[in-house]
Amino acid sequence: MLIIGILGIVTSLLAVQIKAIKTEYAIYLSLCGCIIIFFYSLKGIETIMELLNRMSEMGNVEQEYFKILMKITGIAFVAEIASDISADCGFQTLAKQVQVFGKISILVMSLPVFSGIVELIGELLK
Repeated sequence: MLIIGILGIVTSLLAVQIKAIKTEYAIYLSLCGCIIIFFYSLKGIETIMELLNRMSEMGNVEQEYFKILMKITGIAFVAEIASDISADCGFQTLAKQVQVFGKISILVMSLPVFSGIVELIGELLK
């Protein structure tokens, strides 16, 4: 965690200094910092997947639901990062559209879960 904090601070400070000289280079530096931090954070995904697999086996829950949950989480992260980068570049409208697309994608991905819940409720009411 400390490494990521230091990387974020150093990248921000360098970007501020470079922004005075060449704005586009500051954006590129910021983007590189975001990508490095994002890939560094992916190391924890394996641990999370193992835990979800154990939970699905213990709870007798279909693994498909956990796959959907991970995809939804990934969509949320990617949409948030893309939106923030677009906003930092000064493209507020594009940032909002990326957020809207992310929300719609999450809704579409969650439809099988909602249908499973409705089916379960229907079975319980019989």
